[in-house]
Amino acid sequence: MKTNKALKVLTTSALLASVAAPFGAGVVSANSTNLVDKRVQVGSNSEINGTSHLIVKEDDKKFRVSTGDTFRVELPAGTEWKFSDSEFYVDGSGNVYSSESSASPDTKAKVNVISSRTIEVRPLGNGFKSGDPDSKNAINIPLHVKVNGASGELKLKIDSMNSTVTSGEYVFATVNTGNTRAVVDTVRYIGKNGIGGQIRIDENFAGAISAGTHSLKLKLPSNFEWDDMSSGEIKFGGSFFGNAKVDGAIIGNGDNTLTIPVKISQSTSGATPGYIYITPKIKAKSDAAKGTDVTVNISGGDFSDADLTVAKYGDYDANIKVEKVEELVAGKFDEYTKTAKITIEESVPGSFYKDRDIDVKFPSWVKVVEVSDWSTSGVKANKPKNIDGTDDEFSIKIEEPTTKENTTPGRIEFKVRLSIDANKTGDIEATVSGGGIKEQKAVVAKAIAPAAVSVEGDTSKLKIGAQDQEGPTFYITEAKKGVFEKNVEGPSGNGEIIVRLASGVKFSKVPKVEVVEGDGPIDTSNVRRIENDNALAIPIKGESTSKPMKLKVSDVRLTLDRTVPEGDIEAKIGGSAVVENYVKDSKGWVGTGLYTGTDNKNPGTFNTQHAVTFKIGSTITPAPSDTTAKNIVFKLNSKTYTVDGKEIEMDAAPLVGWDRAYLPVRFAANALNVSDDQIIWDDKTSTFTIFKGDRVISGKVGDKFLTINGVKTPMDVPVWRNKEKTNNRVMVPIRYLANALNAEINWNKETSEITIQVK
Repeated sequence: MKTNKALKVLTTSALLASVAAPFGAGVVSANSTNLVDKRVQVGSNSEINGTSHLIVKEDDKKFRVSTGDTFRVELPAGTEWKFSDSEFYVDGSGNVYSSESSASPDTKAKVNVISSRTIEVRPLGNGFKSGDPDSKNAINIPLHVKVNGASGELKLKIDSMNSTVTSGEYVFATVNTGNTRAVVDTVRYIGKNGIGGQIRIDENFAGAISAGTHSLKLKLPSNFEWDDMSSGEIKFGGSFFGNAKVDGAIIGNGDNTLTIPVKISQSTSGATPGYIYITPKIKAKSDAAKGTDVTVNISGGDFSDADLTVAKYGDYDANIKVEKVEELVAGKFDEYTKTAKITIEESVPGSFYKDRDIDVKFPSWVKVVEVSDWSTSGVKANKPKNIDGTDDEFSIKIEEPTTKENTTPGRIEFKVRLSIDANKTGDIEATVSGGGIKEQKAVVAKAIAPAAVSVEGDTSKLKIGAQDQEGPTFYITEAKKGVFEKNVEGPSGNGEIIVRLASGVKFSKVPKVEVVEGDGPIDTSNVRRIENDNALAIPIKGESTSKPMKLKVSDVRLTLDRTVPEGDIEAKIGGSAVVENYVKDSKGWVGTGLYTGTDNKNPGTFNTQHAVTFKIGSTITPAPSDTTAKNIVFKLNSKTYTVDGKEIEMDAAPLVGWDRAYLPVRFAANALNVSDDQIIWDDKTSTFTIFKGDRVISGKVGDKFLTINGVKTPMDVPVWRNKEKTNNRVMVPIRYLANALNAEINWNKETSEITIQVK
């Protein structure tokens, strides 16, 4: 037999890649480059008819032909050599000769068939020209092999024996199950209709598909159908399928099963395996679900069954998703306010419109401070500009969109730093719309309060109008370590936690404040009452780095005035250490001290001063109603007075001073149904305070005015107190006190009686 094959020229990298680890060792130094020039695909019962070659090439050490050196080539189990002669000769191009006499002058080697799986090869001296660098110093053995049940990768083995040939194992074929194998070039995205990834069906070995007409069937899921398929979407290739064609009409347009009559006019086992390319054109039915994988089932004739995903279905739209729903701290500007990565991705290429804006909007209690970590894929989109922290939204302009021909959807990715209104918590939902996509919403982060407050035990029951009452011990815990900050912008320079009580409630002393968890220090020496004792300031000396800081506030003493309403009493937590984004107006150093200049913009700021509200107590004494007495009669120099005829004793009598009638404050107030606990005396300042209904009246000994609900009312005589004349009681000109208590007086000069009547 004689087969003429040209030796293929391979690159150095290909040569090196084909060399396997040596198998065994020869008796002399091995020095050759061995390779199989073509790895073929075969069936478990098929033949290889010289379409590939084993090439053994000298390196710098020549074959030792004079001593008859020989090497062995052995096939794996399940295969056998298919040579017709027990010995033959080969040249450098792989041509085979039955005898040396018939061989060409440059015959390289003699081959002896030792067994069905083993041959021995001996280089011949006339085949190599000594000293000629251009001589063909390679032995080329065509692989004529029959496969009998072998599987997987097939490797032949070279044993150097006594030659200088390098020993080793080399893959020459792969056994495939079935007649064909199918692959798809890429999974494409389609809308209501579109083109899926191209399907390629390869013969596993030449001749796997027999001659004749085969009904090749391609089946889609029930909610998809074939769209206008024709023979133009089907291509054949390979020496075997070169003459193949579609024999008749394609059946299946408008249905989910496509039948292609494939006619093979001849089957040549020695040919190159054939292949078919199919371009699938697909339509989605009304019940097709977005995001569905479109899978094609292949069957029919001699073709092996296969399932391929060729497309992913979606409408022209986009999806918004977030890598992780981060917890963002309300009221802050720092690292605790940045979202995880947000992705806006087309469902189908071509969903984004050129020169259109995609709008991203957040709740009104959120402001966008920064867009960062910007990246795009498949689409050109501009990073948002002019973000100044004054808006709850921004826009993304599409410069160059994807097209329907793109294999992957366009994608935009970014992170957003947000400023959150201090007293807001819960899901932060982004609404995405415009740019050719439908409006949709996604939770991109969760807002949490910067601090939490817990009260030890039951909250206190507090009396309206009573002083220095025991309040509860409470704890203030930051949401995350480092949230309570030492340094803030603005003139103050240092952060403070402010505990602000309800109107009418005061701290009657500075409570004890201590850090019980975390390593953030506070300035205990500067914990102080502020705002007329209505609030407590706690300076922060440093941030906690080990764990969240927890403050204990104990020995709380509270004073309630008569304006406090019935019900629960609330306190609030704020201050620059807790709420950074608070401003009171639109200019200058305000709130926490965030400087915004002289314009009317406050980047990322709100006018919310407090982050947390908690119950510190509840009232148990309701405000007394006005007296129902009609006539209250005092008499000068008498320690007895009457209320609707009932006599009541006093320890000091009304008298005249500076030509004005004076009454003891306490008894005059008692007569008008003001209880003693609604009358407060401050001995240090010599000041009395009376609470009656919605009125607060105060006066100071020596002053010629009374203060009524914060407004000074002048008198022509002073508030009087004298140890001897007034028995150390505070006296007030009755006319002014009666007016302050919303009553009328009458003076009876003949009886020296003062009658008070309620209006």
